[in-house]
Amino acid sequence: MIINRVWAMPNKWTFKIKPIKKLLEKYKVGKGWIDPFAGMYSPAEIRNDHLDKCNSEYHMDAVDFVRQLDNHYKGCLFDPPYSIHEVKRHYDSIGMKYDFKNDPTCGFKKVRDILSTKVNMCISFGWNSVGLGKNRGFEIIEILLVSHGGNRNDTICTVERKIQKRLEG
Repeated sequence: MIINRVWAMPNKWTFKIKPIKKLLEKYKVGKGWIDPFAGMYSPAEIRNDHLDKCNSEYHMDAVDFVRQLDNHYKGCLFDPPYSIHEVKRHYDSIGMKYDFKNDPTCGFKKVRDILSTKVNMCISFGWNSVGLGKNRGFEIIEILLVSHGGNRNDTICTVERKIQKRLEG
């Protein structure tokens, strides 16, 4: 497994951060890639973001988006909101009821479960390196830690490849 740590200015648009952009170029993200949380600058070919203002072909809930995909893809970008507070702020901003006891995202478990059956590779972003995970048949091949200095959390980029079908547990 490759582990690197770099410093870069933060940006709310993950894919505008220079070392992250370079990582996506390294893995040839583009044609044949999907992104269920695309935001504005995703290089994936097939993009979804349930906000209409975002640069994506689809504007659906992420679970509905990945469910309707009927092909197998080279890879996916997995860049959801990083914290429960970000999820709440996002859902509140579009008028959806959100409470911490009944987390509608369930940590995006449903999205991860479905994605794991439809892709050969996944690049995940957040404040942890969970990714799709070993139990879904993936192994980590690279981790990029992007430090933003001061008291800001690092952005953790986890690159995984499919090695087997989902493990039952």
